[in-house]
Amino acid sequence: MHPIDEYVIEDTSAAKLRVSVEGLQRFVEAPLAMSVHWGLYALSTEGNEWIYFTHRIPNEEYLKRMERFNPTRFCADEWADLMVEAGLKFLLITSKHHDGFCLWDTQHTDFKSTNTAFGRDILAELAEALHARGLGLHFYYSLVDWTHPAYREDWPAYIAYYQDQLRELLTNFGQIDGVLFDGYWPRYAFEDGEEARYFRPGGEWDLAGTYDLIHELQPGAMVTNNAHIPLQPGEDYQVFELDLPGENTSGFNTTEIGDWPKATWWNVNTGWSYQPWRHCVKSAHELLRHYQAARAVDSSLFLNVGPRSFGDIHPQEQAILRDLGQTIRELRL
Repeated sequence: MHPIDEYVIEDTSAAKLRVSVEGLQRFVEAPLAMSVHWGLYALSTEGNEWIYFTHRIPNEEYLKRMERFNPTRFCADEWADLMVEAGLKFLLITSKHHDGFCLWDTQHTDFKSTNTAFGRDILAELAEALHARGLGLHFYYSLVDWTHPAYREDWPAYIAYYQDQLRELLTNFGQIDGVLFDGYWPRYAFEDGEEARYFRPGGEWDLAGTYDLIHELQPGAMVTNNAHIPLQPGEDYQVFELDLPGENTSGFNTTEIGDWPKATWWNVNTGWSYQPWRHCVKSAHELLRHYQAARAVDSSLFLNVGPRSFGDIHPQEQAILRDLGQTIRELRL
């Protein structure tokens, strides 16, 4: 995977819908949110959320993780209470990451949390807990899918698959306030061979149709694509990964800023998923500086945590988030 100077962006000008005024206002009035990366990769003893690809784990071996995925400490109410205490206004969670594993009882694949040893619909429990506290729910959804056979073998079937899954996400869990896509990276080329097999799409994603589908089913949902390019028709806000808007210290963000809302996406710990061998939680003071810098450029701040394999958010991460929320309240920021 390497950056290229000349690239083609999928045309989304056919998208007819945008977020409602009410949905836009909810997002603008929610300057601080919690992001969560969680899935079978939490069982790893090395690597990160890309371990299926980086370690070339055979599919049959990776599927065995479902027998060991039993996060008995997971409690949606505890996560939601933490958000209230820390002043985090909505949750952005990986409904499906690049490995294709789904955190809900989807009817379109068996590769899901309800077929693990845990046997529960994680998104359904979170939706109930969040809505009970007036908190918003955003879904991260990976367009890339390393384990679904249609991704490599039948592109039209894969497009139908992912759009059918989106229909479930947008109709089964009450009000949804946003969808963030990942895996569409037009500024990057993939090397022939193994890398291309894992990443290279088989055609266009029908992004215009997908964006309209979201806005039709959930008019108040903010749509974005972590594509590292300027905002496209049908998208409602621009997200900057590990960077402030307009900056590119990470090396893969665009420096072009549009007129619509912005968000900067940062980690509380090292990396996106929880990696105990790299455990290094940022201080509340450092996170406060990120928050102030984001607000100075009219950007929201998404703070990411990676729950442990047991199902809980690390106590140190929880304490830092609570300290941050208390400081923001005291300073009236």
